Amino acid sequence: MKKSILIVDDEELNRELLKQMFQDDYDIIEAENGNEAVYKLMKNINKVVVVLLDLVMPGLDGYQVLQMLKRKNITDRIPVVLVTANSDTNVEFHCYSMGASAIISKPFSAKIVRQQVFNIIEMNMNALKLERTVKNQEKKLNIQQHKLDTFYDNLLDTISNIVEFRDLESGMHIKRVKGLTRIMAETYMEMYPESGLDDDMVDTIVRSSAMHDIGKIAIPDSILLKPGRLTDEERKIMEGHTTKGCEILDQLEDLQDAVRFQTAYDICRHHHERYDGKGYPDKLKGDEIPLSAQLVSIVDVYDALVSERVYKKPFTKEKAYEMIVEGKCGIFAPNILNCFEKSRAEIEALSDSYK
Repeated sequence: MKKSILIVDDEELNRELLKQMFQDDYDIIEAENGNEAVYKLMKNINKVVVVLLDLVMPGLDGYQVLQMLKRKNITDRIPVVLVTANSDTNVEFHCYSMGASAIISKPFSAKIVRQQVFNIIEMNMNALKLERTVKNQEKKLNIQQHKLDTFYDNLLDTISNIVEFRDLESGMHIKRVKGLTRIMAETYMEMYPESGLDDDMVDTIVRSSAMHDIGKIAIPDSILLKPGRLTDEERKIMEGHTTKGCEILDQLEDLQDAVRFQTAYDICRHHHERYDGKGYPDKLKGDEIPLSAQLVSIVDVYDALVSERVYKKPFTKEKAYEMIVEGKCGIFAPNILNCFEKSRAEIEALSDSYK
């Protein structure tokens, strides 16, 4: 399909002069005023490759046409070349700021104008082609990243499920923790918007929560499955699952982006820290504990309380809630407890749904 040039000028002679320069290479569309120019451009938006626009016209003048095209983002795709007898530099600056690609001063040399317009068309076509190429590459990269993310999630879910089965879990702990984490994270985002938590970060925290206990794969069965109380030495080994998990994540760092890696690392290492600084492994205190780890920590404790384990029978939902808010099973930040209280019904409903 032959491309078009739109020539806009209220003087027929000026239009004819410009038409003679380009009619051998392009279809010429003429408009004698601004309103006609906008109408014809919109009608032929996919054919026009450049607009040659006079500034001084009755009715809708060149300035107003240029302003309208910029507002519609048309000047981003179709170059507008102004043709004017006004050589004022302030006028030129104003036109360029409104999206003009070039300014041709009257009187002009036909040979120079012709080459100048051809160059502008070629540069714009190349820019649009490059833009399409970049978008196609971004699309391919996004597809590849999605495949990599899916592979990574499946890999870590598999590792986490192996840990669960070793721990004599039902295989549903990871799913429950992810679901409970989403409830808590979305509640926190709603209640404390100043935290900067957004939907993307919530998704990252939820996906990363599956990794909180992957370090248990390095804990001996004699300790992991012990039905009775652990000795001090055994407890120290058990607490090492936080740092062991981070060692595993270090081996997988290249499979994920920096934000996801850091979030997973924070959760894995710090989900047993306490707000009063008496947790492990680093005895972080208060807001030193990453928010992601705080959110996972409270739901991990809740799920452990209401679930049967080798060393205990399940507590009722009411008892588990009471133990958490009274500080009998860890010390949590006031904001975390506020979210836990607000989302209690939703948390209990989800927990029941997995029984």
